[in-house]
Amino acid sequence: MKFGRYKINETLIVLSLLTATNVGAQNTRPNIIFIYTDDQRYDALGVNDNKVIITPELDKIAQQGIRFTNANVVFSLCSPSRAALLTGRYGSSNGSLQLNSDLNPDEKTVAQYLQENGYFTGVSGKWHIGRRPAEAGFDWTVWFRGNGTYYGRTIFDQGKELNSEMHCDLYCAQRSVDFIRKAVREEKPFFLFHNSQTPHMNGNLIWDARVETTKKYSVEEMPVAKNRLDDLSSKPDYLKQVRNLSQAKIYGYPDPEAIQQHTMEYYSVITELDGFLGLIFHELDVLGLRDNTYIFFMSDNGWMLGEHGFTSKVLPYRPSSHVPFFVVGPGLKPSVNNEIVLNIDMAPTLLELAGINKPNNMHGQSIVPLMKGNHANWRSEFIYEGLGTFGGTQPNLTVINDDYRYIVTYKDNFLQPAVFYELYDQKNDPWEMNNLFESHLHKKVMQKFDILIKNHIETIIQD
Repeated sequence: MKFGRYKINETLIVLSLLTATNVGAQNTRPNIIFIYTDDQRYDALGVNDNKVIITPELDKIAQQGIRFTNANVVFSLCSPSRAALLTGRYGSSNGSLQLNSDLNPDEKTVAQYLQENGYFTGVSGKWHIGRRPAEAGFDWTVWFRGNGTYYGRTIFDQGKELNSEMHCDLYCAQRSVDFIRKAVREEKPFFLFHNSQTPHMNGNLIWDARVETTKKYSVEEMPVAKNRLDDLSSKPDYLKQVRNLSQAKIYGYPDPEAIQQHTMEYYSVITELDGFLGLIFHELDVLGLRDNTYIFFMSDNGWMLGEHGFTSKVLPYRPSSHVPFFVVGPGLKPSVNNEIVLNIDMAPTLLELAGINKPNNMHGQSIVPLMKGNHANWRSEFIYEGLGTFGGTQPNLTVINDDYRYIVTYKDNFLQPAVFYELYDQKNDPWEMNNLFESHLHKKVMQKFDILIKNHIETIIQD
């Protein structure tokens, strides 16, 4: 097995296992690796019932742990999503609602809590909030700013600025391996926050996988969204001018052949990412760390591939908010969990695993009980907080549960007045085409959701 300067051999395995034996006696607190990919929709993973995409490394490890089928982000955009994960708090509270925005000055990240409690903390890959990683609680930092080219990317490697001709995600995967080895040598429990750019497009808004990767796919086998021809007549008028639609037309949507070509390119960069991440998974096995290491895998948001004629994310529809998520670790048996879990749940989860009390200001809740098989008193719905205005979107608050998606669109960020309502039956109308807002049979359901939104505004947004 060989990627760049990494070649696994028997000597390395023996030396690594000897080192791991020494560490195992010293370190009882669990190690934590959190992998956060970019723009990876829920079904862009083989193990999530996609028979076309090629993701053998992720599929293999996901099948060893708990796969969550109902994971969502509380706002589908790069910077706000990362801020929400790091703080366990909604964007309206932590300060990050826009692309390239930063946390409020007094916000504290999960890395800072872990660092203060003796964890060796590292970040590798994409970084997309204002403050630098070292200011957010990371001891070891190898990162690149936001989005850009895959090759020749400017990377800040432990304080040194360089331009790597290697794929930026491969470079950072290799450096994540270096971080893990360093943590082993220093005999410290570690937290690694590994962030890929892919499958986010490069700076030229294309997915430029290698030819040998794209040849693994057949364009004709790519899926096409059943609702690609939505005329948007049952949705807010602003959607007819939003970037999600105008950019999709540039790509050739809703033409099915254009969508299939795009999907093939999207799948191809995910296949390459899968190989890069395999380096990290393999190193954990080589070092004998799996018995004391939790691996979390999630995406910062979903991605639309022609649904409603759209591309991209941000909007409060299912392909945008729904993300892949699994956890592998000590004592976790292979299983599937259907509860609603969120990216704001990750910070309190990591703290509980590390034996640290959850701060009172975190909005998320630890999923450790779910990991132990306890489903009692778990949430039945959540609020998607679409308050950023990226790409011409209008502010919205959305209630999402197993049965419905209730979207309230507002004129401006003052959230007064509401200008449009949508209600979709998640089970009978998964393509979100039939707006039930005018249905008298659903008035009580919507009244309940209005109360939930009012409570969110009063206790979180205005708090």
